[in-house]
Amino acid sequence: MSTLFSPVNLFAMVLFAAALTWRIYQVQRAPTVPNWAVTACVAGFAAAFLLQQPAISDEVDAVIGRGAARVANNALLACGICALVIFFLGSALGPRRYHRVVAELVPLAAAIALMIVAMVLTPSELRGLPLGPSTIHDSGIAIFYLGAGLYLIYGLIACTAWIVRYLRVADRNLRIGLKLSAFGMASAAIGSIFRALYIVVAWAFGPVVKILLLLGVPFVIVGAVLFLAGVTYPGVRARLSALRRRRQHRREHRALAPLWTALVRAFPSIVLRTPPRRRAERLSPRSIHRVYYRRVIEIRDGLVQLSPYLDEGFGELVATDPGAAAAELRTALERHAAGEESDGQAKQVLPAPADDIESDVRPLLALSAAMANGA
Repeated sequence: MSTLFSPVNLFAMVLFAAALTWRIYQVQRAPTVPNWAVTACVAGFAAAFLLQQPAISDEVDAVIGRGAARVANNALLACGICALVIFFLGSALGPRRYHRVVAELVPLAAAIALMIVAMVLTPSELRGLPLGPSTIHDSGIAIFYLGAGLYLIYGLIACTAWIVRYLRVADRNLRIGLKLSAFGMASAAIGSIFRALYIVVAWAFGPVVKILLLLGVPFVIVGAVLFLAGVTYPGVRARLSALRRRRQHRREHRALAPLWTALVRAFPSIVLRTPPRRRAERLSPRSIHRVYYRRVIEIRDGLVQLSPYLDEGFGELVATDPGAAAAELRTALERHAAGEESDGQAKQVLPAPADDIESDVRPLLALSAAMANGA
């Protein structure tokens, strides 16, 4: 079990867990064919990785039969690659994708069937053994690894080509993850080609060129890490962006408190009535967005109700001199509290709305800060 939890394996497990968690979350939000395909791809690769570990593969072989773990491992890798090809087909081909999906299942089924037959034909004492100089000249071993390798090469090259095509239209944030995935798949394809050449040369012609097998290993390892990093990158970036946004809204929610408090004292009716929420909803990290937007709406409603006591140029004053705007706002609140007459006309009390709500809130933050400084 110590090998299973080595530093390298733990790092890979964390990457797989992060990628799979993110993909499951995406499927729950949008259960589309492309989302399901990518999730199946990551799940297949994760299961194949676990089956490569001796602590798990030995148990599988003991229950099902010698060589079963090796067949399952390579079949899961093939299924993962096929799922990724289906993802690109589903994203790019529109209504024609279902015919292509069925067509892609044919070589997958053929490759898995070839692996099973080759394993059955392999002598029992050689089943499940890794590819190497002592096993390469057995026809069953050679056919098994060659069949699995050729399908992986096909799938990896096809996916790399799709990614390169999609890079032209992808947005800047997604492009980094796609590039990492493309480099990872290209690297794994190169490693698989080296292994296929090793098999062909040794099995068909006799010489065992160990350097071909040795060269393939680092390419495959680096490719797997880059692919996982590429799949995980959009999710990690989105989570970090969401965390920054929550912190910003929490900070701005507190910063708006002086302005909000002054307006609520004058107009208690602006406080929105909301239905009771479950405890889990109240404690959810997303709840800060709800209370933040609610405070912004209540402040704007309060300013609209107070606007008959404000001058026409108050909105421009907020943008140019928040301190003077705060002084005028306090005077208007005092006039309203004293019951003085107003002109009865609602006015534009803030600068023209911006393209996004974050920019729209900036004048409110400046006005609130000026209210706090002048209190």
